[in-house]
Amino acid sequence: MKFLHTADWHLGVKTNGRDRLGEQKKVLDEIVSLANYENIDCVIIAGDVFNTANPSADAEELFFDTIEKLSNGGDRFVFVLAGNHDDPTRLSAGLPLASKHNIALVGDLKKLNVKSFNKNSVVRVIETGRGHIKIQKNEEIVCIAYLPYPTDSRIDEKIEVDYDGEGEPTYSFKVSNWAEMGASAFNDNEFNIFVSHLFLVGAKTGDSVVKVGDILAVSASDLPRANYTALGHLHRRQEVAENMFYSGAISKLSVGEGDLSVMVFESENGKLVSASPVKLSSPARYERVVANSIQEAEEKLEEFDDNDIIELQIVSNSLLPAGELKALKKNFACISNIVLVKPENQNGEYSAKGRTLLGDRELFTEFYKSVRGFEPSEETVKMFLDCKGESDETN
Repeated sequence: MKFLHTADWHLGVKTNGRDRLGEQKKVLDEIVSLANYENIDCVIIAGDVFNTANPSADAEELFFDTIEKLSNGGDRFVFVLAGNHDDPTRLSAGLPLASKHNIALVGDLKKLNVKSFNKNSVVRVIETGRGHIKIQKNEEIVCIAYLPYPTDSRIDEKIEVDYDGEGEPTYSFKVSNWAEMGASAFNDNEFNIFVSHLFLVGAKTGDSVVKVGDILAVSASDLPRANYTALGHLHRRQEVAENMFYSGAISKLSVGEGDLSVMVFESENGKLVSASPVKLSSPARYERVVANSIQEAEEKLEEFDDNDIIELQIVSNSLLPAGELKALKKNFACISNIVLVKPENQNGEYSAKGRTLLGDRELFTEFYKSVRGFEPSEETVKMFLDCKGESDETN
């Protein structure tokens, strides 16, 4: 069987007030075309479908339209897992209808109703249990064990475990045991996949992912051994351990995130025979441009189109005329924000100047420091951006 692994769609995200839904639709259309071209049998979406727990009607419409297309009339199995940005109850509310199209919407570890899935599909659901689902095409059987973003409040099904440590069981210990609930259905004669949305110790983050301490991080050894582990949460595509992959996000949510892709992998006789990334061509470019003058900025911005996202830094010792800056933003729709920085000091660092030119993050940080006397934590900054509805720092 052939699989496509993707994650971190973050539908409905905005960058400095710019709606990204049009761009995201183009990317999702590309993924649908890729699934058809590659004759994919099963699509796995490993969490963070939406950017917020309360997505817009347009974001939800795009999601349901896309998974219906991915299901290919019900012949392709589509598995969707809740991430930390998704409301698991809301995400799985459409399961009774989605399952008729051979789509599983999973927000917890409860056993799915195997009878609700289309029995006439090319790829059929043949078994369900707490934390797992089995599908079959011809003679090949695949077991998908899953763990939605693991917090105490999100997982309804808890199991009693023997814990030898002091005090309450550790987070990694609970995750390991919760993961084993589904993985207990693994069979050596079948192709076994584990799907989750979490932070693995040692993985590389993109600029848009902020790790706060180690409390919600687990090790690769805490997860069950599978033929393929499909992960979401980190936006940088990477293999973190043998056959353990983050597919990465489908659109750049900050400067510094690498090439965007999905993973395509194939099984045969219960073994992984290939796994490789397929680069996406539809996402907008998200880059930082540094110029020493408005004229130089204009020359550099000529290579970008209106759909790209550019953080423009202009290096100058003095404030620039507001009229020229306004004209610059009008002429180049790709500009997301403009920051004025002083030339390098003796330490080789740039410093920001001109409050009206700063982005929301920088403005809030400066205000917070002026009131409290120290910089806000990343969690505080993210809370401000989320409340403003223009978060560009998305886990």
